Amino acid sequence: MIGGMARKTLLRATVSSFIALAATVSLAGCIGGGDATPTSSPTPTVTSTPSATPTPTRSATPTPTVAPTPTPTPTPTPTAAPITGVSVEILNTSYDPTVGSISVAGIVGDLVSETGVCIATATQDAATASAQSPGVPGPTMTYCSDLTIALPAGAAGTWTVELAYADSSRSGSASTSVVLE
Repeated sequence: MIGGMARKTLLRATVSSFIALAATVSLAGCIGGGDATPTSSPTPTVTSTPSATPTPTRSATPTPTVAPTPTPTPTPTPTAAPITGVSVEILNTSYDPTVGSISVAGIVGDLVSETGVCIATATQDAATASAQSPGVPGPTMTYCSDLTIALPAGAAGTWTVELAYADSSRSGSASTSVVLE
């Protein structure tokens, strides 16, 4: 019986050892023994699914900006050179009845100019006729010649003839009467 008793004792010792081992393993997780790696709990993942209908977003309403009205800069008016009076003298007038015209010749004293214009005008009541030519510079004056005024058909009586000279800064005139005979 000794053999049977030894078997019982061995069985008791094995069962006791097994219980002790199971208790140790069970308690190791409570005391901090065992696996030191922390376990992670699952984290929820948020995903968005595109919508078939776009959702309108509010946009800011633009505030109208009023631009200041620019103040106009005045444009300077060019100042014309003052017109200086010159002395014009009629030297000759003549009427030619064959062609119905008056010829005029004159001078602009104390002025030598290549830019002026001479204009001869004949006037009677409402009728007016004129001719012009460039002034011709001389040594001490400007000549107004080759001015032939064609009168209207049937002209008769007394006509006032004016000889005028003008350039960019000077002007003057003289007049006389011509009797058509």
